[in-house]
Amino acid sequence: MELRQLRYFRQIAESGSISAASAILRIAQPALSRQVRVLEHELGAQLFLRNGRGVSLTSTGRALFAEALQLLEEADRISRHIRSLGTRLTGEATIGLSPTIGRLLTLPLARRVQLDFPGLQLRIAEAFSGTLLEWLQAGRIDAAILYHRPASAIIRSELVAREPLSILGAVEDAPFPPGEIISMSQVAGRPLVLPTPSHGLRMMIEDHAATAGAVLNVMFEFDSLDATIALVRQGAALTILPESAVRQELALGQLRAWQIGDPPLFRPLIIATATQRPDAIGSREIAALLKETILTVAREGGWRVSNAGPRSTGAGTKHSTLME
Repeated sequence: MELRQLRYFRQIAESGSISAASAILRIAQPALSRQVRVLEHELGAQLFLRNGRGVSLTSTGRALFAEALQLLEEADRISRHIRSLGTRLTGEATIGLSPTIGRLLTLPLARRVQLDFPGLQLRIAEAFSGTLLEWLQAGRIDAAILYHRPASAIIRSELVAREPLSILGAVEDAPFPPGEIISMSQVAGRPLVLPTPSHGLRMMIEDHAATAGAVLNVMFEFDSLDATIALVRQGAALTILPESAVRQELALGQLRAWQIGDPPLFRPLIIATATQRPDAIGSREIAALLKETILTVAREGGWRVSNAGPRSTGAGTKHSTLME
């Protein structure tokens, strides 16, 4: 689902007619009707009832209309805010990303800065979440995406989304049927390759397994994403990662993924900014740039995340439960 489709849907609903919406949007009526069919197919539900006078919303269409209004309003707000920062985003900004996030976000960030903020010199520092937090606290970087809320008075954080984690394995001799939802108890006993215990992702996985009463067989501990992927491709072990980290391998049929269920496992995506860097641009501006880029990549279908909404926190404040 794209914002463009939702804007078309909103205009048709407000106009009560595809032909009227076509004239307002300046889009050919067949093309607009085709976009409606694509949206209905994607959602698996009929959105409009056709009649001699035009169209009216179904009950599902009315529910989507309410959600679409909120989403489009938020998208417009973010767009206006980011555009207003164009003249202020100058100087240097150093952003820390973990290897899995860096694979996905570095190029979109670079493109955004190049197109919209040519006065900004962007630096990307890649490290694991624990190291990124140390760099933030030491003032070496301006912002980072972390998996847990830092308890620090000098760091501002905002929970923006959460991302599902999946079981990843080799294509040949796959351990589970395609499409099956896997519980941690089914993984127990199978050889795993995971990051070392100090890694934030490893701690989340261990906590989830302990809650499920599953004992994991961690045969290999690699703090290298490339080495982990290579080992899993050979069929020597399974691993647990967000699918976004290996989307190229999945698209090429080099790896297979299974969703985790009973219960599912998510990692939070938290934008953390340092407030003690006097030589840097404003931390709020950096956070806004990061958030907008994350949500844009997600809206374009390149990142399967759930929007957690605007929940900014400082030290000593707990995050609310993330939305499905």
